[in-house]
Amino acid sequence: MKLLNTISRIVTLWVIAMLVMISGLRAESLENEGAERVVITLQNTLIQAMQQGQEIGYSGRLKLLTPVIEQTHDLAAIIRSVLGTHWAKLDSDQQQAITRVFQANSIATYADRFNQYDGEQFKIIEQTQLPRGRMLVRSQLIRSDGSPVNFDYVMHEAGGSWRIINIVVDGVSDLALKRAEYSAVLQKDGVTALIDMLEQKTSRIEQNQQ
Repeated sequence: MKLLNTISRIVTLWVIAMLVMISGLRAESLENEGAERVVITLQNTLIQAMQQGQEIGYSGRLKLLTPVIEQTHDLAAIIRSVLGTHWAKLDSDQQQAITRVFQANSIATYADRFNQYDGEQFKIIEQTQLPRGRMLVRSQLIRSDGSPVNFDYVMHEAGGSWRIINIVVDGVSDLALKRAEYSAVLQKDGVTALIDMLEQKTSRIEQNQQ
């Protein structure tokens, strides 16, 4: 009897351990799927904007892309990272202003660049866990001639959802490019000049689309 009870306890503990392990694997899988799903949502909308690009025009693409970019990107975190130590030197009004114009310019740039379709398709390649709880989702944009453009999305969790905080295109980091460009303006002319520069960039995009 004692032997049976011992065996029963061992089996019970083994079942519990297996359930805990399986539960952990499922949680990790769902977490990974969440990061990938965010990228797929963005890319599907980009393809839609390209396919309808000429029909709906710039304003239509802007309307289509705005909510999706706001949901898939952590634009506030991106601009803080871009400015680095400069961010803490700004007062609250300046931080809000630079965040606002950065968001407007980011969305306008998407609407400007993804404006026509020639059979392109996005394809997810892999997901990789990064340090500090971040995730890398690697993908490719396959052109109509079969040549790929590599899009690597660095993501973190914000408010319980995965958000994009950097995009590396064919090995070139968008975050690094912006950091170099913005820092040069800040060091030379200050935050007001940087805000003006971003507003002018957005205005030029709008004027070129008319």
